[in-house]
Amino acid sequence: MILKNNILAAAFILLASVFLFSCEKDDETANISRVTSYPNFSMTGEDLVVTWVGAGFTDPGVKAEAGGNDLPVTTTVSAAYYITPGQTNPPAVQYGSSFDAAKPGIYTFTYSATNEDGFAGTTTRTVIVLDKQPNPTVDLSGNYTSGTSPASVVTKVANGVFYATNFWGGGSTVVLDGYILTSDGINLNIPMQESQVTIYGYGKRLANGDLDLRMTRPTFSPPLVDQVKLWVKS
Repeated sequence: MILKNNILAAAFILLASVFLFSCEKDDETANISRVTSYPNFSMTGEDLVVTWVGAGFTDPGVKAEAGGNDLPVTTTVSAAYYITPGQTNPPAVQYGSSFDAAKPGIYTFTYSATNEDGFAGTTTRTVIVLDKQPNPTVDLSGNYTSGTSPASVVTKVANGVFYATNFWGGGSTVVLDGYILTSDGINLNIPMQESQVTIYGYGKRLANGDLDLRMTRPTFSPPLVDQVKLWVKS
């Protein structure tokens, strides 16, 4: 009987210890979990701006807040300049890190902010600088084919700026999209862009409306430079 009572007493003490430990653990962690407010951005102006050499551009900026509190914003720029024929080998084509209104190309402004808990957020603005004021009547829009490659649909985004769903072509199954820039509707420029892979090029719009491109994939081993890609307009 004494042994049985001792066992019951020991069991009671063990249960009480577990209960007290659980209560202490709850007390210790009760105030750890809380809600954080992530950065929210308010952009002045459009997220896509098209200008040209001589017209200039001043970044109107972005504001950020979290939970009603203003946050400091850091701005960085990635610049992809116009491609120059004869200077298309990968070492000659690099991204820049600053905006220059005198150099045509595609500029990506990235705005970053971090809240008090260390959570970061970003938003971007694309600024396209054409080599000269674009002819508003130019329109490359349409459907194009290049051998057995997936077709390309070209749409007009703004005067002088067109988006192509594919400009690699030449029988390849790889689909690479991006912007085609032209101010006169004849000379085409494709600054370095990130699609599935890095790509850039240049070319001409022929009299019949076809696009005769010279495209480069610098990250291929070895790099594929000035590959002929003829896109026939349907």
